[in-house]
Amino acid sequence: MPELSRPLGVTIIGALYFIIGILALIGGIGAIGAGSLIGVAGLGALAGVPLIIIGIIDLLLGWGCFKGWGWVWTVAVVFGVLNILLALYNWWVAGHTMGGLLGTAVGLIIPLIILWYLFKENVKQWFGKA
Repeated sequence: MPELSRPLGVTIIGALYFIIGILALIGGIGAIGAGSLIGVAGLGALAGVPLIIIGIIDLLLGWGCFKGWGWVWTVAVVFGVLNILLALYNWWVAGHTMGGLLGTAVGLIIPLIILWYLFKENVKQWFGKA
C-alpha cells in the first residue's frame, strides 16, 4: 500500500495549531509574570495556567496533524461543533445585533469550512478515519 501524502489543508491547520499554541503559551507565561509583578500572583496563575494547558494541547494537535494521528481528527471535529455552538450562543447573547450577526457569521463559517474539509475522503484517510 503506498504511503499517503499529507493534504495541504492539514498542513495549514497543523501550522495554525502550532502558532495558536505558541501564542497561548506566551500569553499564559505573561499572565503569570504580570500577576506576580503587580502583586496578584494568584490571579495571574488563574489566567495563565489554563492558557498554558491550551497551548500545550494546541501544540499536540499541530504535531498530530503532521503525523496523521486519528485522535486529532476526532478532537478537531468536536472543537468544530463546539465552536459552532459557541458562535450561536454569542449571537444570542449579543441580542441579535448587526455586530453580533457579523461575528456569528465569521464564527460559523470558519468551523463549518473546517468541518467540511475534515470530512473529505483524503483528509479522513490521512487520519486513518476512512
